[in-house]
Amino acid sequence: MACKVARRSLCGIATKHFQGSITVPPQRKDVSTMHNPSRSQLLRRPRVPRMLYESCGGFLSGLLLAGTFVGNMTSPLPIAIAANLGSAGAVSVLAGSLISYLISNTMLDNLPLLFALVVVVCLRVMKRPAKTSAGIACSTGLCVFFSGIVVSLLFHASGAEVIGYTMTAALTGCASYFMHAVFASVRSTGKIPLRSTDGCAAAVVLILTVAAFSCYGIPSMNAGGIISVAVTLIGAKKFRCTGGVICGALSACGAILGSPEAGMPLLILPVGGLLVGYLAEKNRFLIAGVFFLFSLMALITFGTSLLQISAVINLFLGSAAFLFLDSSWLDKWLVTDLPDRSDNTLPLSSRLQYMADAIRSVREDTDAIAAILPQEEPTGDATREVCETVCGSCRHKLRCWESAYEETLTGFRKMESHLGADLPPIPEELAHCSRKERLRALFSRHAANRRKARFLAARTAESRTVLLEQLAAAEDLLHATSDHLHIRYSSELSDTVRRKLLHYGYPCDSAAVYHTQSDRLMIEMCCQGRELDGCLPTIKHILSESLNLTLEELDPIFSGDTVRYRLCQRPKYRLEHFTSALHASQETISGDTALLFTDNAGNPYLVLSDGMGTGKNAAIESRMTTELFRKFISGGICGTAAIRMMNGLLLTKSPQETFATLDVARFDLDAGEMTMMKSGAAATLIRHGGKVSRISATTFPLGLEPEGEASVRHVMLYPDDIILMLSDGVSEETYPLIRQLLESSSDLEQIVMEICDKAEIFAGGNRRDDVTVCAARLLQS
Repeated sequence: MACKVARRSLCGIATKHFQGSITVPPQRKDVSTMHNPSRSQLLRRPRVPRMLYESCGGFLSGLLLAGTFVGNMTSPLPIAIAANLGSAGAVSVLAGSLISYLISNTMLDNLPLLFALVVVVCLRVMKRPAKTSAGIACSTGLCVFFSGIVVSLLFHASGAEVIGYTMTAALTGCASYFMHAVFASVRSTGKIPLRSTDGCAAAVVLILTVAAFSCYGIPSMNAGGIISVAVTLIGAKKFRCTGGVICGALSACGAILGSPEAGMPLLILPVGGLLVGYLAEKNRFLIAGVFFLFSLMALITFGTSLLQISAVINLFLGSAAFLFLDSSWLDKWLVTDLPDRSDNTLPLSSRLQYMADAIRSVREDTDAIAAILPQEEPTGDATREVCETVCGSCRHKLRCWESAYEETLTGFRKMESHLGADLPPIPEELAHCSRKERLRALFSRHAANRRKARFLAARTAESRTVLLEQLAAAEDLLHATSDHLHIRYSSELSDTVRRKLLHYGYPCDSAAVYHTQSDRLMIEMCCQGRELDGCLPTIKHILSESLNLTLEELDPIFSGDTVRYRLCQRPKYRLEHFTSALHASQETISGDTALLFTDNAGNPYLVLSDGMGTGKNAAIESRMTTELFRKFISGGICGTAAIRMMNGLLLTKSPQETFATLDVARFDLDAGEMTMMKSGAAATLIRHGGKVSRISATTFPLGLEPEGEASVRHVMLYPDDIILMLSDGVSEETYPLIRQLLESSSDLEQIVMEICDKAEIFAGGNRRDDVTVCAARLLQS
């Protein structure tokens, strides 16, 4: 038997595919478990808790921002941050601030704010915090105000100092108000909508942050000035002229508030941002060079008082920092078109959810009513009807039904119980009857009516089950569509991609750029009547340079004469894959099919299907099953809905009984999670965290039962975990050997080929069933 090895790369998936032959017996796949891991063992991966993030961030903010200034007043950012974090984060801010004051020896100078910070932290720990921005602003402002009054009374402060404490309290309340708006937006949606009041709050926070860092006067440079230049360039690169002007103005304002001497030369930032906005599509080195030269000439033009060594160094270091910063991360935190989407998408999503709930309610009510109502048509009492028809005019009626009533009734009941298609035999109790043939004909007719009623009842029940399954599939489809509406499209990036393609001579009918729910960038380009296969590597290089991202190709999706090409941002993980197949000894073609493809979010699906029996017919069944599943998933339909619809199609496609198993492993390369879906498939072995586990399911193959239920399991994976999907040709006797291979090796090709070789040995050299082994390993990108 000839075999060949094919290798290809697919969206972070290193694949090795070994083609050969495959099959599965036409029966229910009910695999007993060798070792089924508990749900808690497979589902949970240790995650960094939010408390740890807040503690680290709070400590750094207290350490870096304590003792800084906004104009002539102490910066309120440490108190504002502590008021908006949890108790652990607030305590960390206090600890960082104390260390900062001790290092700078300014604890006595900042005693009012330190006392206010202690009060705020105590309130966060001991009392339930306010939930609104106004409530937090009032509480923090009052804490600073009363702390200033107490310190004034203790140290006999002057009236000017009391007024200063009052102004600091007002500034702290304002900072807390805007900080809470930003934190609330990020916690609720993960984004900051710029076209809303939250965008204005983020601008205030930016000004205060730049002002705080401008207080760090490192010899010949200023941290706030460097940050201001970098922010201006990133804003211009991302949001063009508008972003450059706004970011430049806000950054310059913050730098002047923190250090007027270092901030005055940065007044040129809005003009420089405007110029760079026109060059947003150019190379980053060109943008940084033009901005630096323009700013330098502007400083020379405005006078030698602004042309300082520190100002030139700030411009140079800020431009250099821009080269190493990725402006695409702004898409994960900032939203420019959220108000427009919220008016349309969210109500539509709610309507789809209502429709799905209505379908579920109808399905449950229909199922409940069907369980109450009788499922067969009443056929009447055959004995009474035959007696009235045959015995009514018989002269022996009185002798049969009065003298020998029990004997006659027993004979009639025996003939009534006969349900075969042939004429019922005459029992010995009715051997004396003079109308035997008439009895046989009438009872045969009643038996046929009962068989017909039972057939119709069974057919109705099966049709009802199929209909309810299709309603459940529609319900899953609506839920999945509602979830897909939360994907965030970027009209700005879509326009950029279209302009780039048109500029370099690669026109397409449409281009869409969006972020998945895991914030991974996806690019889709649709072409009708033409293909870009040979040009896709060049397009990937052009867009990677333009967006400053590492993009990867996904498999194109064909729909008639329209081709949808896809590029995606490199995920956190990648997948290595190897498949080997051997057909049964008596066949020349495998009845199993293995397939690897990606969905709309760039997540790979590893699919294995076994057709009924072996040979050509089994191959047709398995290939049709995998291809149908691929088309459903590529069209945006979720896995459970696809399985339900496929089961209905396989049930009705042919009067002959045909079915196929389906074994699916979906890999989320951003979260490192695997979803297993099994319909009559054999067990899957997993090397998870160094231990080998087994996942099996007692479900029916597709096309065998009206209910297309699939067993669904979610497994959190670690890097270097291995997943092994098997067909029924691999007997359970080989499982101990497979376990040893998984524990001792990470070479997928070696593991798969060894299993195939040993499967033939365990079969005694005569493979009655096809053998297919699919292996996948999760790796860091």
